[in-house]
Amino acid sequence: MEFGPSSNDGPIKCVSKRWQEIISDTSVPRLQCLSTKPLLSGFLFQDVLDESNEVKYIPFSNDEDIVQNSVLDFVPEHIRLIASSNGLLCCLKFGVDDEVVFICNPIKQKCFRLEVPKGNDRIEGLAFIFNPFSNSMDKSPSFKLVSITRKGDFEFSFHIYSSEIGEWRNLENNCYCDLDLSCYGRGVFAGGIFYWMTQGNIIIAFDVEKKQSQCITLPLPRIPPDEGLCEVCIGESEDCLHYIIIARAALQVWVLSCDHKWSLKHLISLAKMEEEYPYFLYIEGKISAVMDVDGVILPTWIEPIAFKDGFLLIKLRCHFSCTLIYMYNPDAGTMETLITLEEMGLPVGYLRTLPYCMSLAPMQSI
Repeated sequence: MEFGPSSNDGPIKCVSKRWQEIISDTSVPRLQCLSTKPLLSGFLFQDVLDESNEVKYIPFSNDEDIVQNSVLDFVPEHIRLIASSNGLLCCLKFGVDDEVVFICNPIKQKCFRLEVPKGNDRIEGLAFIFNPFSNSMDKSPSFKLVSITRKGDFEFSFHIYSSEIGEWRNLENNCYCDLDLSCYGRGVFAGGIFYWMTQGNIIIAFDVEKKQSQCITLPLPRIPPDEGLCEVCIGESEDCLHYIIIARAALQVWVLSCDHKWSLKHLISLAKMEEEYPYFLYIEGKISAVMDVDGVILPTWIEPIAFKDGFLLIKLRCHFSCTLIYMYNPDAGTMETLITLEEMGLPVGYLRTLPYCMSLAPMQSI
């Protein structure tokens, strides 16, 4: 499936009149959403340094175009990718002073514009969850958006927007933390809770229903930059937060339980990974690792950049002119080369990366 309009109202081409009638029935996407969880269908990429803010989509299916360019050209502003949820995207208008959010439907090529609350406090991050039909056949699609805002040097506050209410609300529950957010301030939703990575050894958690926040300590302290490689990301699988770290020549996958206790799920040597998958060019990348080429500061040569539903994306620069994106499933023990940055036209590699789950539900919403 591709994003964008076709000769019909949507991008899905029907093979019979009866099938057209079936999927045109608004109850079909509703039933599909209630009975199955949307499956991961691809990843969205955006170059942090690209002033045009073009978004590229890489689907999994081999019978589709490898790179779908300009998938969000219908949005009237330059935007930054923030979050993906059940077929919808949350984007923030690009700029220092313009704090405007767009909730985008790539299937219908429509977007909803929403202004972030004005004030003197600086918004550090956003998180987004789209609930297509809840657990009821009668309930309308709804979404929630949470902003996390720096108040002074040691405190964060939260604002929440619900499409059911149609307004922002300031929450009294604050979180005390002196660390800045990392991962460009993007939040991850898992098991009813939003999570934000910080630049230290803390993850900030916000329970959407209870409207309570807390700080969660990482299972292991992060290695200081001057002491060695340490690259991390967070993601969701089976409604649980996963913390992925590449450090000390190994990949670790940690899972956070509902009572906020960590357990180590995988510990895998990167060299062993290359032995099992010879196209995973770990040794070559390690030997060729540089941070500066002709005055261009490069990102770390190997990074976990996204995780969703058991699939981990790893970015590995084997030499200056070739950076590969691998899709690795440590549970299933499978790996494939998804694409190179050069094929996407993103050679430097400072990326915003989001998983995308295709769903019929958004065809009837926004």
